[in-house]
Amino acid sequence: MPVLNVQGLEVFFGHGEERVQALHDVSFTIDRGEIVGLVGESGSGKTVTSLALMGLLDPRSSRIEGQAELGGTRLWDDANRRRPQVEVPMAMVFQEPMTALDPVFSIGYQLIETLRLRQGLSKARARAAALELLDAVGISDPRARLRAYPHELSGGMRQRVMIAIALACAPELLIADEPTTAVDVTIQAQLLELIRDIAADRGMSVLFVTHDLGVVAETCDRMITMYAGRIVERGPVGEVLAAPAHPYTGGLLAALPSPEHRDRRLATIPGRVPPPGERITGCVFAPRCQHRADICAEPIELGPFDDTREVRCARAHEIHATGADR
Repeated sequence: MPVLNVQGLEVFFGHGEERVQALHDVSFTIDRGEIVGLVGESGSGKTVTSLALMGLLDPRSSRIEGQAELGGTRLWDDANRRRPQVEVPMAMVFQEPMTALDPVFSIGYQLIETLRLRQGLSKARARAAALELLDAVGISDPRARLRAYPHELSGGMRQRVMIAIALACAPELLIADEPTTAVDVTIQAQLLELIRDIAADRGMSVLFVTHDLGVVAETCDRMITMYAGRIVERGPVGEVLAAPAHPYTGGLLAALPSPEHRDRRLATIPGRVPPPGERITGCVFAPRCQHRADICAEPIELGPFDDTREVRCARAHEIHATGADR
């Protein structure tokens, strides 16, 4: 049984005539100890997917449909009510460490409070566990850091604290929403290695949200490409990046800078991601796709591409066979 099983996840915002659909039939699984990358441009639905799973969308302005289970426990019931966080072994590391921590409380207070709430520890045991967690995420002199406030730490240190707070929840699944956005390349490499090592040591699964395919190649086992609130491709990282089946994944890969082609302009994908609520009858990527044809005007479902991959493209095999995707 997979640790996370998401089936038919759909998210709507607003009410009545102003209601728009942000996610469309999003389905995927994550196995124990597996790191899965969720990739796509801004506006593709990556963060909305994460917030929906975490129960962090405002129920007054949004509605979630579909099913999601973590370790066999449903994350919300038929009335769309989210399970209490203390009952769900899942945690999230947010992309902006500068604002994710409360500036008026010390690092120790925020970490110890999480341990006491999620693991039911006494104050003394929670303090000892907090020191162990700070040491585990590579923070030097953890006793001094417990007394520090967020503004006294660098961006990389704050992100390590955020990872420690997430681990304090004893999660079976960690959602990392672009956790290396605000740090430099050296710190990014350290944080990626830290997340990989922790996942391996604890048998923890990770949903890694990012727009950086380099990070995906280095960190993840499988990847899911999202576009306009839909999954357009998923499969093992090595196979997808070596020969993408969907033109959008191929476009993202082609847009990466390469030291071998310094004399060339960076490739771009023309157009923009359609906003939620825009009515689309055929392939959602067709207006930006150089391979579009008449068949792309028909509704297209996510289907098998080969033994390990799935793709939402009517011409995927034809494009792949001619090598036009590379």
